[in-house]
Amino acid sequence: MKLSELGVIVTGRTPPTSNPELLGNGTAFVTPTDISEHSIYAVPQRRLSPLGDAEFQRTILPTDAVCFTCIASIGKMCLTREPTLTNQQINSIIVDPARADPRWTFYALKSMREEIAAIASGSATPIINKTAFGNIQFSVPSLPTQRRIASILGAYDDLIEVNQRRIAVLEEMARGLFDEWFVRFRFPGHEAVSILGTPSGPMPQGWRNDTLGNVAAINAASLRPANAPSEIGYIDISSVSPGKIDTINHMPFAEAPGRARRIVTDGSILWSNVRPNRRSFAVVLDPKPEIVASTGFTVLDARETSFAYLYHWVTTDNFVGYLVGNAQGAAYPAVTAATFERAAILLPPAELVKRFTDFSEPMLRLADSLQKANGSLATSRDLLLPRLISGQLSVAEAERQLEEAA
Repeated sequence: MKLSELGVIVTGRTPPTSNPELLGNGTAFVTPTDISEHSIYAVPQRRLSPLGDAEFQRTILPTDAVCFTCIASIGKMCLTREPTLTNQQINSIIVDPARADPRWTFYALKSMREEIAAIASGSATPIINKTAFGNIQFSVPSLPTQRRIASILGAYDDLIEVNQRRIAVLEEMARGLFDEWFVRFRFPGHEAVSILGTPSGPMPQGWRNDTLGNVAAINAASLRPANAPSEIGYIDISSVSPGKIDTINHMPFAEAPGRARRIVTDGSILWSNVRPNRRSFAVVLDPKPEIVASTGFTVLDARETSFAYLYHWVTTDNFVGYLVGNAQGAAYPAVTAATFERAAILLPPAELVKRFTDFSEPMLRLADSLQKANGSLATSRDLLLPRLISGQLSVAEAERQLEEAA
């Protein structure tokens, strides 16, 4: 069957910037940048106003529509979990439930992304138009079989979603305590501590200001080719999104980029030097010995404080603003290790830092464990996906493997 036979194909639209009143706090507005490989649902950064709802009512998608980017970054996918408008880079299908299961349709499209990308026209900006998108053909099993396949693959994604929510809660709790104690100065016993006026701003008595260069080792160690392992796990800038390492690429050292040189240890903090406004930072926890990072990162290793305190300090909005304000270059604004060395850091008494660390470090480590578990779940799902959709693997065998994974 053709994709267009499974439901209604819809191409999105974009609210014009000349009409800001079309945006508000209502219906989700999704663009390709809101879609991640790590979740089957998008995280919209913008929403429509009631005026926007009225303007785009004919192209607003219902729940469980399947979205597929068809211009430039072809093949990014998501399901809608609420009424959603997409921009024109995305073609979507509102699946007819009498003909197909929406989740099965999502996974069937996902299994064909390479073939779909190959039909894109245009060299500078690849495009799959609405007609070509609708003409994509599938071998479609019966609805009961579709539902069983969707249930198996969806179980992996559901587990990943649960873990993502747990990670978000852990991060929110640790960040909330940091802000309460070290930004708003409502730490235990704060009532009895005087707040002093300093050139750098208010500071509780007994605290001190310093620079990162005095508190942390910056780019402490680099890998020498003569001592390199035969295989490495490489963390590139593109592998890091705000607060997490998305992927570690394993490869022979002989084939690794020349930038694969930064040595990391437990508690190392990675901060991308390029475009700091993108917040490509993460903390490395319990790394294997062969893990190295790109020289495009500045690597911070805590010395005069805990890595938990340092990590939360260098990921505040104020610190990001400092990096953005000191970045050089128009096309690719970037900072250097010296920018980090000069950065100011407020150091509370050691006992207070210890109390915060005792609370937050276990949360960082648990969040990291959940993130790594998600990586394993995604790998298992992706191994099953093409075999299930193609019929190479029986549904019964896949259900047995899912039970073992659970």
